[in-house]
Amino acid sequence: MTNIEEKYRTGRLTKEELLQFREFVNQSTDAEQSAAMEAHWQEDIDTSHVNEAEIDAIQERLDEQISGSQTLHRRLWHILERVAVVLLPICLIGLGYLSYERLRSTDNLLTISTRHGEQTSITFPDSTHVQVNEQSTVSYRPQVFTPNKREIDFQGEGYFEVHRDSRHPFIIHTPDMSVTVTGTKFNLTNYPQSATVTLCLFEGSVSLRSMKTQEQITVKPHERCVLNRHTGHFSVEPFDEDEAYYTAWQRHELVFHSVPLRQVVQKLSVVYGVEIELKNVNTDDYFTGTLPSSDFGKCMVVISDLYRCKVSRTDKSVILSR
Repeated sequence: MTNIEEKYRTGRLTKEELLQFREFVNQSTDAEQSAAMEAHWQEDIDTSHVNEAEIDAIQERLDEQISGSQTLHRRLWHILERVAVVLLPICLIGLGYLSYERLRSTDNLLTISTRHGEQTSITFPDSTHVQVNEQSTVSYRPQVFTPNKREIDFQGEGYFEVHRDSRHPFIIHTPDMSVTVTGTKFNLTNYPQSATVTLCLFEGSVSLRSMKTQEQITVKPHERCVLNRHTGHFSVEPFDEDEAYYTAWQRHELVFHSVPLRQVVQKLSVVYGVEIELKNVNTDDYFTGTLPSSDFGKCMVVISDLYRCKVSRTDKSVILSR
């Protein structure tokens, strides 16, 4: 397959060869795919000569492959992986409900973003894995992401499983704080609409630094750290819930345990991108339950039934009132 792989990278595959290549990719195992990717990664391929025209040409070929398909569940991401070995060292796992991935390359910055209702997985060449929630963005520069320098930009929500390397930390940059880890598992919530940034740590340790105050803090397993965007200060508290509670979004669920209604509404506003107003409703009433993250109408029915309020709409918002 080496010859066909090379022809794919250079855009010289015939239609028959492309079909043959797809068949080969679909029949190979994830372990084989990862091993091939790791082998290329260790070769430390020099991509400094790659120019924007070449990147645009690859993007055009990717778009041609993706267009006409409503999902990527046919493991098309493995084809992306073959191209990524040379220019874009990242592999994208498209889930069944993901309509398409948007990849942009500007000034050698690769950006992967998801829309409302979309989720995806990203596995970096160092074996770091990120499960990305909807309305999220991951960016990095392929030319400088190396075994010695692992840095990305992130906004939205993601579950991170960072490959352990004590000598070379994995650094996540957000507008409000930086996250430095050597090997760990955690959930990071960093939506721009929210007044806080939240990190829940399950394994390992994490070092955080506030961009506003330069305050630094170390988080331990089963601790939840919240950054107040307005003040730039951290607060840390232990949590008893299991990992599944904080990763319910991967199952398209929003789980709440004794959460004030105003916070539930704020979460729904972020998830669905809809402004929700409460009128004559006690915002301090507590809510416990599970709501879907992909059916706004059902959420409104549940809340309106529980709190005996009616739902109305305007051009800009949804109103819950008594």
